[in-house]
Amino acid sequence: MFIEALRAKIRRLIQLDCSPSRIAAASAVGIFIGFSPYLGLHTALAIGASFVFSLPLYPLLLGAYITNPLTMVFIYAACYKFGKLFVDGADLNIDIGNLSLTDLFTTAKAFLPPFMVGTHLLGFLVGIFTYLLIYYIVKKYREAY
Repeated sequence: MFIEALRAKIRRLIQLDCSPSRIAAASAVGIFIGFSPYLGLHTALAIGASFVFSLPLYPLLLGAYITNPLTMVFIYAACYKFGKLFVDGADLNIDIGNLSLTDLFTTAKAFLPPFMVGTHLLGFLVGIFTYLLIYYIVKKYREAY
């Protein structure tokens, strides 16, 4: 069932009445938005990007929804680790039993810089990969059919 739903979404993406480069660009921007740390704003950002850049909305939304409750922890953990490669951040040691407001702000201060850098850089890199992959798939599909 999941595989059929995924195939239907890919089929709909490929059959959009746009050039392969526009579909790939919309998918890449959507992935970048999906990796962004602005939870709750992904849909609004995708709609705004569609309006501003005249990109098809469907691939933007597919990419933006890459971060969902099932994938969010893994994506954001990878983004934090990736960001730590570029921004020095302290290791997070949180004692939930003795957590005070001061500890919470101290932890956030150490966590946010690598997380923000990681989400934007990794989103950009995965977006580039997505562009290349989607462009190739759409081009090959349209040549075959």
